Amino acid sequence: MAVEQIRFQPPEARLADLRERLARTRFAEDFANDDWSYGVNGAYLRELVSYWRDGYDWDAQLSAINGFRHFQTEIDDVPIHFIREPGRGPKPMPIILSHGWP
Repeated sequence: MAVEQIRFQPPEARLADLRERLARTRFAEDFANDDWSYGVNGAYLRELVSYWRDGYDWDAQLSAINGFRHFQTEIDDVPIHFIREPGRGPKPMPIILSHGWP
């Protein structure tokens, strides 16, 4: 099993697609929902979508993410991307955090 060190970089086309989809968001009317009684408040949701579309600093986040060492391998024909960060202190304990499968 070969393990290769990589740099995490999502394709720019994916980020452009995300920005376009956020720009095309169709918001439902928000009647009498200032107190969130009926779900997410429309004004808040509009503000959040605007932030993700225009305010989120992808470059800063990618720089922080790439402060870790990223690796890629394949197990049973499934590509696996992982970060290996050695523990610190006198008795570091190994931990695996997974977002789910695959």
